[in-house]
Amino acid sequence: MPDAGEEPALKLVLPRHLRPRREKIFGPAPSHRLDGNAKARLWVAAAAYNSANRQPRQHQGPLTWATLRVLRALLWRFHSADDGGRCFPSYERIAAAAKCHRDSVCVAIAALEDAGLLTWVHRLTRTRRREQDLFGHWGSVWQVIRTSNGYRFTDPLDREPGRRGWCKSENPAGPQNREKQKDGARLDGAQVISEKAPQAPPEQTEKPEFALQREHADPNGVRLSDSERAAIVARQDAGTATAVDWALYRRALTVR
Repeated sequence: MPDAGEEPALKLVLPRHLRPRREKIFGPAPSHRLDGNAKARLWVAAAAYNSANRQPRQHQGPLTWATLRVLRALLWRFHSADDGGRCFPSYERIAAAAKCHRDSVCVAIAALEDAGLLTWVHRLTRTRRREQDLFGHWGSVWQVIRTSNGYRFTDPLDREPGRRGWCKSENPAGPQNREKQKDGARLDGAQVISEKAPQAPPEQTEKPEFALQREHADPNGVRLSDSERAAIVARQDAGTATAVDWALYRRALTVR
């Protein structure tokens, strides 16, 4: 069983008839929110893919002008049109928005998937229709038909291992940041700050003669040095100070 990181590489190597079958779902398309920065990254990733894989006698590269128009229509025309982060237009509507033929849309979507920019699932629905059987009797039967694809875009930052998709201009209340805030991070201007539980300061080590003096001597007759006083204050801040520490600290205040 290949790892999750090896799956995209296998998809590029294996022919289409040997790849895993595409998922088919009933109901609404899957939701995947993208902000303006993520869409801009996808558009730049498409241009970088063309520059890296351009062959001789190609104007743009593997992604033609029609393919780029289809990507632009999916990103800025149809994605999150219902304000739910979904993208499920039909081929006819994409062709009308991108000003190309329906067959060009089919080729463009396959090219965008090969470039690693998007993927999709088949959306199905069940309808009941009335038909006549072999004996002339009328009845109703259920029929499963395909409606449209549910597209999901791949943010270039999400493909990098250990990288979190933060942007400098992202809104803290944006859809992507809501998921990041669940992990304990907050956005402060252009900086991403990880919220961590406050930790007690490390206990300062003191010289053995100071510890021996405080343990066996009378607290009323001991004068504290600067390093010993700093060690007692650190233990008081950490909540680990003993009764002798508090007595020494009060004695040092009266002496001073």
